[in-house]
Amino acid sequence: MDWLQLRTNLADFFHGMAYGGHEKHLRGQAADLNDLFMLMAYMEMMGLPNPAAFYMLDLYPYLAEEFHLWHRRMGFDRSPLATFSCC
Repeated sequence: MDWLQLRTNLADFFHGMAYGGHEKHLRGQAADLNDLFMLMAYMEMMGLPNPAAFYMLDLYPYLAEEFHLWHRRMGFDRSPLATFSCC
């Protein structure tokens, strides 16, 4: 093992020690925000009042791709919508 590789490995180790917990926390916050966003979109699709309805119309094509991942993460085996089957 040469010194450059050892130095790179040590730098990666100390970076992980210093920032690993913070990055994990940020990833958790991003996942929570994504879940809230998907819940708001789901409310809109079900016809429940949503204050951001006008701003979400352009986002529905992008939501269709992520809807499957979201409902699996929330514990639904199949899509909870009868008209929207993604599985």
